[in-house]
Amino acid sequence: MRATPSQEGARGRAPRRSPLTLRLPFTARVGLVMLGAAGVLFPALGRAGLERAEIYFLDAARSMVESGDWLVPRYRGEPFFDKPALTYWLIGAAMEWLGPTAAAGRAVSSVAALCLLAATAWLGSRLVGRDAALAGTIVLATSVAFMSFGRIAMSDMLLALFSTLAVGLAVRAWLAPAPWVLPVLGLVLGLGFLTKGPIALLLPGLGVALYSWTRRRSHWPVTPLGLGLGVLLAIFVGLGWFALVYVRLGPAPLAHFFLRENLERFAAPTYDTGRGPLFYLGAYVSVGAPWSLLLPIAGWRALRSRPADPDGGGARFLMLWAALMLVPLCLARGKLDYYLLPLLPALSLVCGRYFALGGWTKGDRGMVRAALVLLAGALATAPFLLARVDPGWIDPVRRRLAVAAAVTAAIALLGAAWLARPSVVLGTLAAASAGIAVVFTVVVVPGFLDDQPNRRIVRDVARALERRPSARVVVCQDPTRVQRDILFEARTAVQERCDLWAVASGRAPVILLVRGEESKSLRPARLRVRGRYRYLPATALGLEAAGSVRPGRLFLLTNEGRRRSGRARLMAAKGRRWTARELR
Repeated sequence: MRATPSQEGARGRAPRRSPLTLRLPFTARVGLVMLGAAGVLFPALGRAGLERAEIYFLDAARSMVESGDWLVPRYRGEPFFDKPALTYWLIGAAMEWLGPTAAAGRAVSSVAALCLLAATAWLGSRLVGRDAALAGTIVLATSVAFMSFGRIAMSDMLLALFSTLAVGLAVRAWLAPAPWVLPVLGLVLGLGFLTKGPIALLLPGLGVALYSWTRRRSHWPVTPLGLGLGVLLAIFVGLGWFALVYVRLGPAPLAHFFLRENLERFAAPTYDTGRGPLFYLGAYVSVGAPWSLLLPIAGWRALRSRPADPDGGGARFLMLWAALMLVPLCLARGKLDYYLLPLLPALSLVCGRYFALGGWTKGDRGMVRAALVLLAGALATAPFLLARVDPGWIDPVRRRLAVAAAVTAAIALLGAAWLARPSVVLGTLAAASAGIAVVFTVVVVPGFLDDQPNRRIVRDVARALERRPSARVVVCQDPTRVQRDILFEARTAVQERCDLWAVASGRAPVILLVRGEESKSLRPARLRVRGRYRYLPATALGLEAAGSVRPGRLFLLTNEGRRRSGRARLMAAKGRRWTARELR
């Protein structure tokens, strides 16, 4: 592995000056990047709807706070061992301090994201030099996955943080051995295991093994005492919670976590299956955007770097480490796009080195210009995408602001494409990505959610439950994803059942949330209407929405005090489910 530029300078040979060099200390420049990232991550943190698997973490953490039992997480009131306890503890602590809100839970991921930027800059400064590390930190901070999952209450940002820290500590142990490094490395690996399980050892372990192999001719930096302390800390921190759970509840929770949530997710067709081995190559285009379009040429430059190129060995290591992490992800049966998050720091540093080196050839400029023009064209489609939404549903001022931001960013990218200079492209692309993210998360999404009926549905469900606490809440389809809000805000678990007639005709108290066509089939049951709502599908602002998006209707029905008609009693007796056509 080659020495860093700072090490070369110490030997009397000055490195080539990067076009990104500023007259500020390196830590100050990284701090500015982190400050800018905080401006993207924290505004309107509690205004977004619950996404992905947030409800699992938020509900389980809140149950710890309310019950006082910080050992056993509970989801929907039942013990929940899909993930280890560290994320629940951190979110629970945030709720204790800031209140039991989604914003408090999401703040954990936001803080972890800022720490990940610092860890990436630290790792990059030792592998590819400070200028490349700064550029890579900017790339990471303005990537779609980073800006998205830095605002979501899940464990994946913590996993990326501990993986990057672990490899950074291993590099530090080789380049500048110190007695504290290995114990801290063991602590970090234990925290990673307590966050996500075995994958938190595998992903950084591949990097540690690869870097150790590249330094095999150097002096081995391990001492028996340091290694022993590191192993003990990793075991104590990583497995201590599992041991306590075993003492209280026996082996069943551990079998569920290690066999079902890890082994079956990897080898069995149980979760998120049906995606081919190349799924992640396509997924990276979206989660790594906008920089994913430039990674092929940046990676090629890294792999083809000559011995005279500064820090080519560090860039090659980062590319190979990312490739090694991709292997188990591709082999696993269960695949999700955000599993790529731990790979982004390494890939971002490779892109950062490409910008910091400068000296772009004609071919480099051609590829960069093509990528920028493609991104500008994608942004120019924003008016057409917003036009799919029913007019008047999104506030006209918000709509115009979103269109203006997209068009302005597209024009800026075209200007950067014309100049095709590393510093200009880096700054313009980062500013455009961060600006679009802020407009979307602070202006567009909150405005869209304000017009959605979810808050009114939660309020009406809570009122209905006050009158009939034993009532079940049932939905067949959930186009607005309101059941997550009902669980988190109204503290009630929603049942998904499509045999609505059987539910409505029973004697048990029930609250039904149905669409317009479903409500017609329930007319003979003479249910009481507690609420009528207009809605747009939750996917209306996503790329998965095809064609124009028009509003629909939802009805909140209860069987409170209803008197069944003769036809309803006949249907219940025969166990039939009549169609809307039969009921006309």
